[in-house]
Amino acid sequence: MTIALLGSAPLQTELQKSNSKLASLAEDFETTFLASMFGQMTSLLDGDGPLGGQGAGGDAWRAMLTDELAKSVSRSGGVGIARSVHAELIALQASGNTQ
Repeated sequence: MTIALLGSAPLQTELQKSNSKLASLAEDFETTFLASMFGQMTSLLDGDGPLGGQGAGGDAWRAMLTDELAKSVSRSGGVGIARSVHAELIALQASGNTQ
Protein backbone atom coordinates (compact mmCIF):
# COMPACT_ATOMS: atom_id res chain seq x y z
CA MET A 1 0.00 0.00 0.00
CA THR A 2 1.36 3.42 -0.95
CA ILE A 3 0.80 6.43 1.22
CA ALA A 4 0.83 9.71 -0.66
CA LEU A 5 2.09 12.71 1.25
CA LEU A 6 0.31 15.98 0.74
CA GLY A 7 2.43 18.30 -1.30
CA SER A 8 4.98 15.65 -2.29
CA ALA A 9 4.35 16.04 -6.02
CA PRO A 10 5.34 19.74 -6.08
CA LEU A 11 8.41 18.93 -3.96
CA GLN A 12 9.40 16.16 -6.39
CA THR A 13 8.96 18.53 -9.32
CA GLU A 14 11.14 21.15 -7.64
CA LEU A 15 13.84 18.56 -6.95
CA GLN A 16 13.77 17.43 -10.58
CA LYS A 17 14.05 21.04 -11.79
CA SER A 18 16.92 21.66 -9.39
CA ASN A 19 18.67 18.45 -10.44
CA SER A 20 18.24 19.36 -14.10
CA LYS A 21 19.66 22.85 -13.47
CA LEU A 22 22.64 21.40 -11.62
CA ALA A 23 23.28 18.91 -14.42
CA SER A 24 23.16 21.74 -16.95
CA LEU A 25 25.57 23.84 -14.87
CA ALA A 26 27.95 20.91 -14.54
CA GLU A 27 27.89 20.32 -18.31
CA ASP A 28 28.46 24.04 -18.95
CA PHE A 29 31.45 23.95 -16.59
CA GLU A 30 32.91 20.95 -18.43
CA THR A 31 32.35 22.67 -21.79
CA THR A 32 34.14 25.80 -20.57
CA PHE A 33 37.03 23.75 -19.21
CA LEU A 34 37.35 21.76 -22.45
CA ALA A 35 37.20 24.92 -24.56
CA SER A 36 40.03 26.39 -22.51
CA MET A 37 42.04 23.18 -22.81
CA PHE A 38 41.49 22.88 -26.57
CA GLY A 39 42.29 26.57 -26.98
CA GLN A 40 45.62 26.06 -25.23
CA MET A 41 46.34 23.03 -27.38
CA THR A 42 45.81 24.96 -30.60
CA SER A 43 47.21 28.34 -29.55
CA LEU A 44 50.71 27.64 -30.82
CA LEU A 45 49.71 26.20 -34.20
CA ASP A 46 51.14 28.19 -37.05
CA GLY A 47 50.90 28.04 -40.80
CA ASP A 48 48.20 27.52 -43.34
CA GLY A 49 45.05 25.54 -42.82
CA PRO A 50 41.91 25.76 -40.73
CA LEU A 51 43.82 25.95 -37.43
CA GLY A 52 46.73 27.97 -38.69
CA GLY A 53 47.08 31.34 -40.26
CA GLN A 54 47.83 34.70 -38.81
CA GLY A 55 45.53 37.58 -38.00
CA ALA A 56 42.06 38.07 -36.64
CA GLY A 57 40.43 35.68 -39.11
CA GLY A 58 42.57 32.74 -38.06
CA ASP A 59 42.12 33.55 -34.39
CA ALA A 60 38.34 33.85 -34.72
CA TRP A 61 38.13 30.59 -36.67
CA ARG A 62 40.28 28.80 -34.10
CA ALA A 63 38.16 30.11 -31.21
CA MET A 64 34.88 29.06 -32.86
CA LEU A 65 36.26 25.65 -33.76
CA THR A 66 37.55 24.94 -30.25
CA ASP A 67 34.25 26.09 -28.70
CA GLU A 68 32.22 23.81 -30.96
CA LEU A 69 34.61 20.92 -30.36
CA ALA A 70 34.26 21.41 -26.60
CA LYS A 71 30.45 21.48 -26.86
CA SER A 72 30.45 18.35 -28.99
CA VAL A 73 32.71 16.41 -26.61
CA SER A 74 30.71 17.54 -23.57
CA ARG A 75 27.34 16.62 -25.12
CA SER A 76 28.57 13.17 -26.12
CA GLY A 77 29.55 12.17 -22.59
CA GLY A 78 32.50 14.41 -21.95
CA VAL A 79 35.57 13.38 -20.04
CA GLY A 80 33.90 12.84 -16.67
CA ILE A 81 34.22 16.34 -15.24
CA ALA A 82 30.49 17.08 -15.48
CA ARG A 83 29.56 13.90 -13.59
CA SER A 84 31.98 14.73 -10.78
CA VAL A 85 30.88 18.35 -10.57
CA HIS A 86 27.20 17.34 -10.64
CA ALA A 87 27.71 14.84 -7.82
CA GLU A 88 29.52 17.47 -5.75
CA LEU A 89 26.79 20.05 -6.38
CA ILE A 90 24.13 17.54 -5.28
CA ALA A 91 26.13 16.78 -2.13
CA LEU A 92 26.54 20.48 -1.35
CA GLN A 93 22.85 21.08 -1.93
CA ALA A 94 21.90 18.16 0.32
CA SER A 95 24.16 19.45 3.10
CA GLY A 96 22.66 22.93 2.85
CA ASN A 97 26.01 24.50 1.98
CA THR A 98 25.35 26.98 -0.84
CA GLN A 99 28.67 28.84 -0.74
